[in-house]
Amino acid sequence: MRFLIPIVSVINGIIEMVKHKILPIPHANVDEVLGLADALYAYRGKAKLSFLADELQIEIDDLGEAVDMAKLLGMLRVKSGTLMLSLFGEALSIGNTDNKKKILREKMVKVEPFKTIVQLLRKSGGQMQKDDLFEALSKKFIIEDKESFFKIILGWGNYTESFEYDSDEGVFSLSKSLL
Repeated sequence: MRFLIPIVSVINGIIEMVKHKILPIPHANVDEVLGLADALYAYRGKAKLSFLADELQIEIDDLGEAVDMAKLLGMLRVKSGTLMLSLFGEALSIGNTDNKKKILREKMVKVEPFKTIVQLLRKSGGQMQKDDLFEALSKKFIIEDKESFFKIILGWGNYTESFEYDSDEGVFSLSKSLL
């Protein structure tokens, strides 16, 4: 009987961990990811990660976050250390800035955590206080570094014109095109 209590505690801890998942957002900004896609496109859509890191004069570890974000957005695949640009990644590489913004915005609303952010903003009438948004997100995800997460989502939201943040008011606002 005395072993039952620790086992129940462990099981309850596991159940709590399963309810939430660590937010799957790499620490990569828009310029890094689009630059990676453009570089891959220049090499006919396929290159070894180590070769690309050498060519771009970037440490492989630093390039890894951009690769992870590009994978998350469906811009590329990785197989045996080789990066392969997807059709979506190619479309971004050849598009002008306005097209890139539109294409990425359409994709982002289908990919976590951006999907949940847009859903929460829609449900709240298009605006939400930063703290309220983070509290709602924390019910679904574990956000390990809130400040870094904030900078990343803000950068992607601003670039794609999906949502913006008013620092004076502390309010996130959804783009009218996504309402």
